[in-house]
Amino acid sequence: MRKKCLFFCIVVCMILFIIIDFKIYTFKGITSSNFKFLAMILLFFTANRFKKMILSYTIFCDFLLLFTSWYCLGVAFFTIVHILYLCQMQPFLEYEKRQQECMIMLLPFGILLSFLPLYSIVICYSMVFLLHIISSYAQKCSNLYKIGLILFVLCDCCTAISFLTKNIIVGRCIWILYLPSQILLTITKQHYFSTVLPLLQIKYPHQLRLQKKR
Repeated sequence: MRKKCLFFCIVVCMILFIIIDFKIYTFKGITSSNFKFLAMILLFFTANRFKKMILSYTIFCDFLLLFTSWYCLGVAFFTIVHILYLCQMQPFLEYEKRQQECMIMLLPFGILLSFLPLYSIVICYSMVFLLHIISSYAQKCSNLYKIGLILFVLCDCCTAISFLTKNIIVGRCIWILYLPSQILLTITKQHYFSTVLPLLQIKYPHQLRLQKKR
């Protein structure tokens, strides 16, 4: 019931920021960015503990890109987001025990990456994202997860077009694609053991339990 209420509020936030972005109605002192950020905060509370760390990085990136001009740092930390997704996709990685290690190790990487020129960061981000997509197919992720990645790719395409051409309409589509992508990536599992489940249950029961929680 709690999750249903949260998702309902997320949908309301999405409707409101679409209304503001497309100039259907405006609220005094409130921008669409406020509702976008609020939607991501609400999504954080719907996630399990394995996804919350990724969403904490994602929300930090969203804050940078929505409310500041620190685009290099935002894109650099989005690269870390995809690396964290890749870590969770490893079936035998005891991710529960290594969350803190991942955060500590990747934090300076994101900071150092942000000192590079924006185009270099974008290239690095694109390579990691491409690896994320390839891994999602190799690991037999659910269709909903793949749809989430496709929406994420379309969102990034809109972001690039909007940044390069200053096209307002394309810019308004960014979050219409981005928020659903984050919802799908949050609520779906990355890996299904459809073909090797019986063997894993016998040989790696502890690792299997960890993976099924993600």
